[in-house]
Amino acid sequence: MLKVVKPIENRESDTRKPRRGKRWKLGLILALLLAAGLSLIFFRSSLSRIQQIEVEGNVYVDRSAVIEAAGLRIGGQFFGSSAESVEQRVVANLNAVEKVTVDKNFPGTVRLIVDEYDPVAYELLEDGSIQALLGSGAEIKLRDQGLPAEKPMLTEWAGREEEKAKLCRVLDSVPDSLLADLSEIMPWPSEAYPDKIRIYTRSRFEVETTVALLKEKLEILGGITETQAPGMIKMLEANDLVPFVSTEDGENGVISP
Repeated sequence: MLKVVKPIENRESDTRKPRRGKRWKLGLILALLLAAGLSLIFFRSSLSRIQQIEVEGNVYVDRSAVIEAAGLRIGGQFFGSSAESVEQRVVANLNAVEKVTVDKNFPGTVRLIVDEYDPVAYELLEDGSIQALLGSGAEIKLRDQGLPAEKPMLTEWAGREEEKAKLCRVLDSVPDSLLADLSEIMPWPSEAYPDKIRIYTRSRFEVETTVALLKEKLEILGGITETQAPGMIKMLEANDLVPFVSTEDGENGVISP
């Protein structure tokens, strides 16, 4: 009887298949270990560290305050925080900053480009010093920056920080052309209008309105001051103008209605 036997070469090829699989797995493990080792070496090297921090665009906020708010330091991890998280920290911690852009340049350089709120007014303090008020309500002591051009001065606002911040946000929403004639703004509250203010203009008008109505009323105030003689304007529910009259001593008075 004839007995069929498999060729020897086929048996050898079958025995080699498991060895190839083992070699592939061993190679993968070695590659992973090598990658992990290189990563460990990299993140412990100076290449993964912040070596330089640049701050640009800041006028009112100190460079050190921006870096501290960003949570960055020389020697810190370059890849430790995303650009978005750094931007959010700066805006959350510094109310003078409206926006910040983070630019990372490998190796080791982080650039913070700061966009601050614009000044909308300045304030005369009780000690005679002057500070700038930004659109967010932030108060900035003036050093060498100079006074904001054609911006109103706020007086007698001590103890009214919340109302003052609200006024600054309203002024920030108003075009500069509508603010140019405003010389001084002071609180003038009444029982009916707790947020009422009095405005003195460079065109010699006195205006009473409220913080809530200010933006709406400024849009029509210019048309009145350009066509009417100076006087007292009440801009509340209705708009009333009472012209000034010259008294014997040369001062202006208001005609009684």
